[in-house]
Amino acid sequence: MLINLPPLPNPLPQAGEGTNESLREPFVPEIFKAYDIRGIVGKTLTPEVVEAIGHALGSEAAAREQRTIAIGRDGRLSGPELIAALARGIRKSGIDVIDVGCVATPMVYFAAYQLRTHCAVMLTGSHNPPDYNGLKMVLAGETLSGEAIQKLRSRIEQGDSRMAPAATRNKTSARITSRASSPMSGWRAR
Repeated sequence: MLINLPPLPNPLPQAGEGTNESLREPFVPEIFKAYDIRGIVGKTLTPEVVEAIGHALGSEAAAREQRTIAIGRDGRLSGPELIAALARGIRKSGIDVIDVGCVATPMVYFAAYQLRTHCAVMLTGSHNPPDYNGLKMVLAGETLSGEAIQKLRSRIEQGDSRMAPAATRNKTSARITSRASSPMSGWRAR
């Protein structure tokens, strides 16, 4: 069954507002690591920061001619708030979002393959303490690391993110749930 997500609680910025301008808190570049983006929830990784990262990811996906990003999260308590911020940011750039829910990291990668999005973001703290969370990212089949992650940081710092028309930003976000007993059986996105 495909369920459309309800509108997210925070309003989206209007066209022309830069990503870095929407960050009210200091931006900490040290969260951009070699293989992921990781920080302390509420301090270096806030919903505003995650939304800005989502906007930069969506802009990079658009630059790579991608249309949809599958997202998922682990069971950390900060997950629901941060995944909503990530989806808002991605949608600002006009990229569609498919939320596969609370799943293990390989399931998000599998969803990107199975749903042919070729793009995925997993919100996970992995092996880190409970007050940490982070993002593992794939765009156009490439696992982002090193220079590609630093390019996202630069996009945020320079306000170099694509702003989709308002009608598009709110349009597409989907949550997928299983319709059959086997995982991913009968799943579809629109």
